[in-house]
Amino acid sequence: MRNHHYALGAALLITLALPWTLAAAADLNAPVDMQAVQLQPQEQNGVRYLQGGIGQDEANALRKTTGYDLHVELSTGPEGKFQSGATVDIHGGQGQPVLSVTDAGPLLYVQLPPGKYKVTGNAQGQTVQQMVTVNGKSPATVNLNWR
Repeated sequence: MRNHHYALGAALLITLALPWTLAAAADLNAPVDMQAVQLQPQEQNGVRYLQGGIGQDEANALRKTTGYDLHVELSTGPEGKFQSGATVDIHGGQGQPVLSVTDAGPLLYVQLPPGKYKVTGNAQGQTVQQMVTVNGKSPATVNLNWR
């Protein structure tokens, strides 16, 4: 009977530890399979952007991309699972529309001039927003999370 409890305990421990092991194995510095990546720069109203991040290779490739001043990450729930399919609107400091992307995410990288912006995301019938300042020196990051 005692061996049964040890075996059950070991199985439970492995089951609980497996997701953490897999997360640790996802190395952001691992080589990217560029055949699996479909990142295409896009432009709207003179604003260049990249979106994607579905799959580990695409997310890693996008995170390694330079030249984009605003990084928007879309997630859901307290655990921060990637969210795609959202509408993201970016407005300038005076409220003027700058960029509107439908079916965005989970990562959106945008080239913007320095300034203050309001980033609004709409998904699952809920809207979240965040103000951000782009300084032109290092990328600003906005995390939009639907809880």
